[in-house]
Amino acid sequence: MIEYCPPETTEHINKVQYQWPSMELLVYADRLADSGSAELWFYHANGNGNSLLHATKANLLSTSTMNQIAKRLQEHSSDLPWKQILTCISSQTLEYQRRGEPSNIIQPLTMDTGHPGYFIEPIILKGVPSIIYGDKGVNKTNLCLALIGLVCCGNDDNPMGFKAERANPGMLDWESNRDLTYYNTSRLVEGGTCPYFELPYLRCGLSLCDDVDRISNFITEHKINLVLIDSLGQAAGSDRFDSSGKAGALRFFEVLRRLNVTPLIIAQNAKNEENKKTIFGSTFFTYYARNIFELKDTKSTNNPDEKLIALIHTESNYSRRYNPIGFRVRYTDSTIIIEAQEITLQQLKDRIEDTEAILEFMRMERKLCSVKSIADCIGKSENRTRVVLTILKKRGKIVNPGTGLWGLAEE
Repeated sequence: MIEYCPPETTEHINKVQYQWPSMELLVYADRLADSGSAELWFYHANGNGNSLLHATKANLLSTSTMNQIAKRLQEHSSDLPWKQILTCISSQTLEYQRRGEPSNIIQPLTMDTGHPGYFIEPIILKGVPSIIYGDKGVNKTNLCLALIGLVCCGNDDNPMGFKAERANPGMLDWESNRDLTYYNTSRLVEGGTCPYFELPYLRCGLSLCDDVDRISNFITEHKINLVLIDSLGQAAGSDRFDSSGKAGALRFFEVLRRLNVTPLIIAQNAKNEENKKTIFGSTFFTYYARNIFELKDTKSTNNPDEKLIALIHTESNYSRRYNPIGFRVRYTDSTIIIEAQEITLQQLKDRIEDTEAILEFMRMERKLCSVKSIADCIGKSENRTRVVLTILKKRGKIVNPGTGLWGLAEE
């Protein structure tokens, strides 16, 4: 009989991996349930591949069940201490299932500990959900695929003008399929928008919450730390929404946190019951996201093979709001070229509300401005501009220091 030794243990979502190298044994406790049941997968692992010995679903609290499994496995390897192995698996798996995430002590330092950082500043903030949303056809997916391509390589020499820190991204796709994604990524590479990259890809049908075990295995297998989700509606499982979308948003972000990756989420533009533009028609997706951009078509070009788009930074918990970022997108049958493009408020004024137009103008100017200069820029009358400025002042967004000039409160 081989002497028992503790296993090397690795924890995943709803799954614990136990490995005994000296015994050439690998065991997965998968699809854990609150009732104490789990799927147990036993493999002979000798370094040259894994050979399945046995698979079963077991109640880990049932002594008779575990004894039956030990007896069954004894037929495969009579020299292994199966009762001790199964006792270890039962106790550690139940402990993992019940403990949740451990508590911590936060000890703030007087020195500056630094910002969490970006994979691509300011769009992909490390460790928190970033959302890009907009109307249909504004190139949300193509732009996000290009960003992911840059991060795959850690590229800082590209026509979009970004400096990208390297990561291990993957894509969860509810909207398209592998062939269309392959087609668009190939066109981006052929057009020189991003270098050649290889992207782990998973086509999804069920919602993120209902398919979390398969998705977690995909993330673990490819060591993914940044995941592109296309897109929010189906990933959140819109059939489970209540009228406000609160239940769907809570459930979606709860499971997303457990994946322990940086999410870049593509979302749809909609309106809620108050006819206010929101992410997928629910303000709750805005509440739980931490870095949000709206992608707009500026309608500034009449060339059918070109689009001028602007990325508007609308919400951020961990940074200032950045100025709009412009891109020119050019298409051929074999290429997609996305280049940085200077964007002006004049190009955006017909695509955004008066309040947003004034705020964006102030962010660009970063100084005190007269009513006339603001009105001229956003293309509104001075009377209308004064009304909007007064509204923004009441909201604490704009200040009027008594000089007849107006400026951002945050400045």
